[in-house]
Amino acid sequence: MNKKLLKILSGQWAIEPKAMEALCSSDFGDPAWKESNEPNHKNNVDIQNGIAVLHIDGALTYRSDLWKAWFGVDTYNSIENAFNELVADESVNGIVLSIDSPGGEIKGVSDLADRIFAARGTKECGIVAHSAGAMCSAAYWLASACEKVVASSVAQVGSIGVMGVLSGDEDKSVTYLRSSLSPNKNLDPNTPEGRSAVEKNLDAMAKVFVEALAKNRNSDFDSVLEHYGQGKVFVGQEALEAGMVDAIDSLDSVVEKMIKHQTIGGNMPTNQTPAQTPAAQATVDVDAVRQEAVAAERTRIAGISSAFEGLGLDGDCKKFIAEGKTVDEAKAFCLEACKKQLAEAKTAAPSASATPANPAADPAATAGLTAEQKALIAQGMAAGAAAANSVQAGTAEPMSDADKRAFDAFAAGAKNFR
Repeated sequence: MNKKLLKILSGQWAIEPKAMEALCSSDFGDPAWKESNEPNHKNNVDIQNGIAVLHIDGALTYRSDLWKAWFGVDTYNSIENAFNELVADESVNGIVLSIDSPGGEIKGVSDLADRIFAARGTKECGIVAHSAGAMCSAAYWLASACEKVVASSVAQVGSIGVMGVLSGDEDKSVTYLRSSLSPNKNLDPNTPEGRSAVEKNLDAMAKVFVEALAKNRNSDFDSVLEHYGQGKVFVGQEALEAGMVDAIDSLDSVVEKMIKHQTIGGNMPTNQTPAQTPAAQATVDVDAVRQEAVAAERTRIAGISSAFEGLGLDGDCKKFIAEGKTVDEAKAFCLEACKKQLAEAKTAAPSASATPANPAADPAATAGLTAEQKALIAQGMAAGAAAANSVQAGTAEPMSDADKRAFDAFAAGAKNFR
């Protein structure tokens, strides 16, 4: 095997097994060079009508454009550089990651995915991942960080997991010795202890992978494990049903919809600006709820104050408001208070009190009334006094305070019914 290739493949990879086999069995030639002795990299970005298509192809490695030139693959470093330029370019209204990759190296993929995720909401037409070929393992990790993930009907999506590569006997030409102070350093994977250590390391990385997908896809760890195949590869519609992609569509159609600001998959439009992100929507909803709560509280306070009006129970009114009592509770309390006040007023009235037969005993109250109305009031007062005190009205004794209030009420009522 090419020693330079072996150096790269000796790390951990999130990649389709067949693609790893192809890499391991390949003999790569010298890279193409420019006259300036720089690697001859092709432009991997196309822009049409404000929508940039960033192409991500082949097995992905950490960084170094030199390796990309040698092996014809993209690096996380070169992808990020191109992506950052597109994000900073104000003439670019949307970005599509056009992916055809079986995955790649673990090193560097998390940082790039986080960078893509952080750019959500910066483009009015959105940031979308699309694949018409393969979007597996580390490549799907990158795709999941976009606002939307779209696949063609024959695209391969999935292979979620982490794997490592062990060289065969033919490569064991070097013997490594370790310090006795570091017994766990570079354990031999051919021993049970060494194999267990390697698997534990792979499991830890796979856990980070699944957690990242759960965050990016607004899901949870257990759901990703259950529905994303645990290493299985889905095709087109299967990936949609598993929740790994948001729509089945072609690249051209996706670009066209983004240009027209149309919705891509589900209910979330691709032109999701920062003000329209879920966090901002939650803030708007909270403000609306707060306004409704304030209005409801004002209505409650007004209702309680109205129930207590004129009863001389200001202290109780304030207490009901402070304790969060309802208007119905206040009305019930006030009704009982009125009954109590009425009973106390009757008890306090002299047992032999009577209403003057002549309403003119209080000229101010009967001012403007007709003789007929005055007679009606006098009759009503006399009947009320007789019923309350069990005596005949018509004495010359002064009216009690309770009787005078009743008389005033009758007089006011009579005026209203002229």
